[in-house]
Amino acid sequence: MEPHRIVRIVLVAATLAVAAPAAVRAEAPQPVAAPAAPLIVAQGGTTESGRLQPRYEPAPVEEKGFYNSGYIFSLTRGVAGSTLHPAAKAPMFLFTVPLDIVLLPATLIGGLFG
Repeated sequence: MEPHRIVRIVLVAATLAVAAPAAVRAEAPQPVAAPAAPLIVAQGGTTESGRLQPRYEPAPVEEKGFYNSGYIFSLTRGVAGSTLHPAAKAPMFLFTVPLDIVLLPATLIGGLFG
């Protein structure tokens, strides 16, 4: 028999040996008993129309500006806001700042469309 087939057979046998006792020990889920008393939901300050009213006024939606500045120095901003250790961020800035400067004209134009 070839060695890789023997390894495969041993792995399958080991998996079955570990999984079979766990399957035998598994218990069937117990049915959930119904509550003894009905649940009562209380709502303080109900409205007469039967509709709920919000407790706060929703924040107004901000108007979208015509320019998106998120593209400018985005690589550098991404490294600065990452969870990397500060010692790992320093060498990353050596690559991101020059690359952001090279891509600055494209990001300035891209901000008009994004």
